[in-house]
Amino acid sequence: MKQAGTAGATAGQEGIRGMVTTVRLTTGQAVVRFLMNQWSERDGREQRLIGGACGIFGHGNLSGLGQGFAQEGGQVPFYQPFHEQSMVHMAVGYARARRRLATMVCTASIGPGTANMYTGAAGATVQRVPVLLLTSDHYASRRQGVVLQQLEHATNFDLSVADGFRAVSAFYDKISRPEQIIPSLLEAMRVLTSPADTGAVTISICQDTQTEATDYPEEFFAKRVWHVERRPPEQAQVDRVLALLRKASRPLLISGGGVYYSEAEAELRAFAEEFGIPVVETVAGRSTMPAESPLAVGALGVAGNVAANELASQADLVLAVGTRLTDVTTCSQTLFQNPAAKFASINLAGRDAIKMSAEYILADARVGLVALARAARAAGVAPIVAWNKERERAAQEWAAKVEPTLVPQSGAQMTQAQALKIVNDAARGDSYVVSAAGSLPGDINKLWDSRNAKRCHLEFGFSCMTYEIPSALGLCLAGEQNVYVCIGDGTYLMNPSDLLVAVRENIKLTICIFDNKGYQIIRDLQRLTTGAGFSTEFRGRDNEGQLNGPYMSIDLAANAKSLGAKEQRVSTPEALTVALQAADAAPGVNVIVIEVAPHAMSVGTKHTFWDIAPPSVAQNAEIGELRRGYERRRAETQRHFL
Repeated sequence: MKQAGTAGATAGQEGIRGMVTTVRLTTGQAVVRFLMNQWSERDGREQRLIGGACGIFGHGNLSGLGQGFAQEGGQVPFYQPFHEQSMVHMAVGYARARRRLATMVCTASIGPGTANMYTGAAGATVQRVPVLLLTSDHYASRRQGVVLQQLEHATNFDLSVADGFRAVSAFYDKISRPEQIIPSLLEAMRVLTSPADTGAVTISICQDTQTEATDYPEEFFAKRVWHVERRPPEQAQVDRVLALLRKASRPLLISGGGVYYSEAEAELRAFAEEFGIPVVETVAGRSTMPAESPLAVGALGVAGNVAANELASQADLVLAVGTRLTDVTTCSQTLFQNPAAKFASINLAGRDAIKMSAEYILADARVGLVALARAARAAGVAPIVAWNKERERAAQEWAAKVEPTLVPQSGAQMTQAQALKIVNDAARGDSYVVSAAGSLPGDINKLWDSRNAKRCHLEFGFSCMTYEIPSALGLCLAGEQNVYVCIGDGTYLMNPSDLLVAVRENIKLTICIFDNKGYQIIRDLQRLTTGAGFSTEFRGRDNEGQLNGPYMSIDLAANAKSLGAKEQRVSTPEALTVALQAADAAPGVNVIVIEVAPHAMSVGTKHTFWDIAPPSVAQNAEIGELRRGYERRRAETQRHFL
């Protein structure tokens, strides 16, 4: 990395620290030079904290941060996506693949470029995944008057589009002078590497400030290692949770995303199998418990399976490890129906640890599981035979219910679930399936067989459409192989240009587009809450001007081909099997468009309630009955856990 500027002594420091060497850099150059020297460490393994950079340049950042990356950023690869939201999704996928120990930095220009990163930032913070965003802001000097793309506020002159990131960032700062980046970047790195506090970190730099220079201490640019702790638990916390475990006759363990980020999969399995405790998984924790284990029951919640939800409804102790316990996991606080149910947790974040009024162990998931296992072993905790027989019965009933529905019927159009089963069977071992929005992540959560190290990368915390392809690119850039994307036609149409990035970077990727002619999961939810669908399918207008005409003819395969992908279109199980084999053997980006039955939802589950309220007043009498049923269900099952 080349040194810019001139070095010299900073006056007033002699006799305190001796001669301080400085280097003169612009703010943009200094930011990038600093980032190139940041590292993370856990368990003795160091890696670059910033593993790559993404950017789309405009007048707000081209001569500041853009020139800084060109001059100082040669130690990490730079990527050029075609939408600012996509580059944040790419960084999130990269960070998740690196288990939050490394991430990417993203930069955009003032105005719409910066605003386009907002959705990605919200998703990162909701999911507690570190990404670094360098947004661009108005001129600090204000000599220029109101500049192009500047937001004008009637009473708050320093308010800008970038200020919207305050609501969706784990850390936010606005930089109007070059020297302000020193404390700002140090705090930004702390938040990025904090398992409890992490999320989107946004530093908005005024565009004139980006090009201004000052003398920075050379020490600021020395290699800095951020140590990611494995926080140990207090023994008193372990003892309190142990007391609950010793009394429990129907204990259940929920595995969340924190188990994955802590690399605690082996400890989770060992704990469950030693003490005979069934393990269910959240969406973020999906595939953390190896399906080869008899204690692995699968997905829990709104998109969970019958066995997992049935066990949850009976459990008298729920031990939640590394999870935020959102409404799709708890079925909007209705799933745990045992009146004697108690809750315990292992979590690094206090705000998550106390949910459901849990008795908590505030610790790293791996260390916490090991400590609790040691205490339980010493206390003589043992598997409960009757509870494990109940687990076996529930698992067998679920298998008997679901397996026949996954077999394609002769002469009938494939359902989405049947096509997904074929993709699941064809996927290589040690693969990743990526999905985010619509019915697909729910079906994958419920149905995906994770044996042979087939892993899930599901974004259901923010459920952001367009996350799928760029996040898969992030996984690949982080070193993962055998990555499959399952994406709906509606989501794909929102930003197919992400294919161009994969093609340009020569990334091996198999993308399965499930063509069901619309936003069918939303149509299904509409029918459940209002009795009818409205404006969710890809239809033309009928004679009355409504969107109830014939399905539109959309050639998704041709679109993918125009963007450089190898494309196939299939409508039968046999053709899909052949297409997956061809895609696996071919290099580069392979897109398979799969025609599936539009209105065939996958098999349902028990004990499922998601609090989506029908209208309280409507002309349609059917809606009134739906509302009354909703209110009865909520009154009977939903409660605060105090």
